[in-house]
Amino acid sequence: MILQVRVKFPSDYPVIYKTIRLDNSLTVQEAILAIGEAINVTPSSDLGLFLPDEAKCLADTSLLSSYEQFQNASYIELKSKKSAKGDNSNCCTIM
Repeated sequence: MILQVRVKFPSDYPVIYKTIRLDNSLTVQEAILAIGEAINVTPSSDLGLFLPDEAKCLADTSLLSSYEQFQNASYIELKSKKSAKGDNSNCCTIM
């Protein structure tokens, strides 16, 4: 199944938001690479996907289809995982 998601990008990216179509059989890491290809930017290795409505970072090896919230999210964020403090509320803060 193809998901259409609105992605919010880090401030150092050439776009702020973009609507992208992703296959829900992709892992989170594969989705990050596909998002990078869609905007012609190579994502850094410390990026993760974050569901702001749930205040939840998605595990890199999980399938997009395993997150029901992902399908209903108004948007997702592509953020750095470097500032994670051990709890999901601070996970993936944009640097």
